[in-house]
Amino acid sequence: MRARTHARPWPAWEPTRSSGVEHRIMRILGSSTEPINAVVRNSLRGLLAVAVMGSAFSAPAAAQSQRALPRARFSAADLPKLRWLEGRWRGSGPGEAPFYETYHFVNDSTLEITYYADSTFARPTGNGRVYLSVGRIYHTTGPGQWGATKVDETGAYFIPERNATNTFNWTYESADAWTSIVRSSATGQERVRVYNMRRIR
Repeated sequence: MRARTHARPWPAWEPTRSSGVEHRIMRILGSSTEPINAVVRNSLRGLLAVAVMGSAFSAPAAAQSQRALPRARFSAADLPKLRWLEGRWRGSGPGEAPFYETYHFVNDSTLEITYYADSTFARPTGNGRVYLSVGRIYHTTGPGQWGATKVDETGAYFIPERNATNTFNWTYESADAWTSIVRSSATGQERVRVYNMRRIR
């Protein structure tokens, strides 16, 4: 599915430079530096202890979250099960203009997707790829990457892995129709969008 609900990546966190707190306190409160230094050192030790405790509690939670991710394994026989995607498609969804895509199998391990501006399929606007790598199947579009947890003749299901927050599944309906359901909770509330894909011959 085209990247219509990708979330912007979180900005990278960078520690700020030292603001010279110890030096400023000494200037404000006078020349008795040893008591001030002791206070500052004790405060810094307290903050460090809190940070260490926070890391100790958060690390297991993060590890548990990682372990909870599905680790489906696939072989070279799995991706070709989606060959019913091959061709030109018109997509439609509630409150959105129609969109146009083509799906083409380069080989048994790579499916190329091209997005177009209109029904003439003359002006590409972007591309994506579904591919098999080291036992896993990925979908990429722009900076986003999803991993498949299911791929078979009835469709596929993808979960976000990098620069993405939405899940989506493709469901086969007939030789000329399939459905894509996109779920996103980036705003704190789950949003579900259903796109109907129809073959253009």
